Amino acid sequence: MEGNTDSAVRAHSLQRGVLSVPNGIALAAAAMAPVLAVVLNAPAAAPQAGEALPLSFLVAFVACLFIGNNVVQFSRKLPSAGSFYTFNTYGLGRTAGFFTGWLFAIGYGILAPGLFDAFGSFLHDYLLSTFNANVPWWLCSLFGLVIVLGLSLRSIKASVRVDLTLLVLEVAIFLTLAIVAIFNAGGGNTVKAFVPSSSPHGVSGVGLGVVFGILSFIGFDAAATLGEETKNPKRNIPIAVGGALVAVGIFYVFVMYALTAGYHLNNPAQMAQFLKDPNPFVTLAHRYTSWLLQPVELAAVAGLFSCFLAIHNTTVRVMYSMGRDKVIPSMMGRVHQKWFSPHVAILSLAAFTVAVGIGTGLWLGPGATGAYGFTGSIGTVAIVLVYGASSFALIRYFWALPERNIVKHVVLPLLGVVAFLYPLWSVAKPGQSWPYNLVFWIVIAWIVAGIGLYAYFRRTAPERIAALGTFVADDELLAEVEHHGSGID
Repeated sequence: MEGNTDSAVRAHSLQRGVLSVPNGIALAAAAMAPVLAVVLNAPAAAPQAGEALPLSFLVAFVACLFIGNNVVQFSRKLPSAGSFYTFNTYGLGRTAGFFTGWLFAIGYGILAPGLFDAFGSFLHDYLLSTFNANVPWWLCSLFGLVIVLGLSLRSIKASVRVDLTLLVLEVAIFLTLAIVAIFNAGGGNTVKAFVPSSSPHGVSGVGLGVVFGILSFIGFDAAATLGEETKNPKRNIPIAVGGALVAVGIFYVFVMYALTAGYHLNNPAQMAQFLKDPNPFVTLAHRYTSWLLQPVELAAVAGLFSCFLAIHNTTVRVMYSMGRDKVIPSMMGRVHQKWFSPHVAILSLAAFTVAVGIGTGLWLGPGATGAYGFTGSIGTVAIVLVYGASSFALIRYFWALPERNIVKHVVLPLLGVVAFLYPLWSVAKPGQSWPYNLVFWIVIAWIVAGIGLYAYFRRTAPERIAALGTFVADDELLAEVEHHGSGID
């Protein structure tokens, strides 16, 4: 009887111990999409940050390290596919856990359609400019989704290996461009790139640049969703999250400095030209490494695909965790008996991605200033709210534990809350241009719907609320947590 029970549990669980630290780093780094982030966010931040563009990304890096500390500290105690959903449940109680999962669902879920659109748009543009082949963007998007589905259904290990391969190639291309640009920049090289007065708007200009820097780090926590599939998760998940965050942060600051120096943004005429440039990195390649033009364009397409794949795998694991807890339809918690993938969640997210992606793509256009930017803004607001809640959850969870450290478990989480207030306000504040003025109201409507669903569960199925976010990848750890009281109400 016991053997049958164990078999049933394994049949409905993700495959344990199949991933390593490099796999986790690959997923988190791919979710941040470092090449895509610098290509899209550097031009967006430059009008405010000016020559101090590298400083803005350095400050954003430090701010994200505060939230990264939350993930690292929690992952050492609570490895789970639920990530922040599990963390905030144990730290702040089941109500907070429910709304964390609810916000995370739209936060990461809505990113997938935007990436679906942007991948199709980038691939369409590349095929048109290189081969004069006018393939519809939505057909290019569907092509990418089919590959994502095949990889995510068949093997998470294969998925993260693809992410790692693409990341190495695209980062190597952009680092080569950056090194050559710095070496040949001459008078463009200056320490003033790290001085606030170099921004045309001073400290406030650097602050607005930080907003786009922080947007570039969204997704760094993706490795935490692999807590049930990674060997020795209490050790390896914190290493993967911290490793990805530090590596990508250094990449951002270095490449942003190369762009500033290589483009000579300390020259007013060059800055004016930069602000009109639709793709400054292509211009940089034209100027210093013409032989890298094709690789730079291909790296942007590859970066979009690897991000799409990583976000898809991250989102379905949160959906799986919530389905296992029956917060959303329990079928989402099913695992394929042969491949150990959350196949129902994978197919459901794919259907949502196609429906929303094609709809928003036709409505706003599939590019960076259309559906991708709009869905990204919605996702950013939801995810940053989750990040902020995790800081309070960390403080409360560790408050009564003997290993509590004032710096790691109190000071750094509070600094994380402060660091994200301005970026959150900048994305969600009233008076945004259309359709970005809808972002705040869409998130509010989603929260209101969550309140209704939570009230329904409290009234009709309280046992579902009682089970929220309690699954972790270590049975002994779970017993320990339950013994000392977890903060779950």
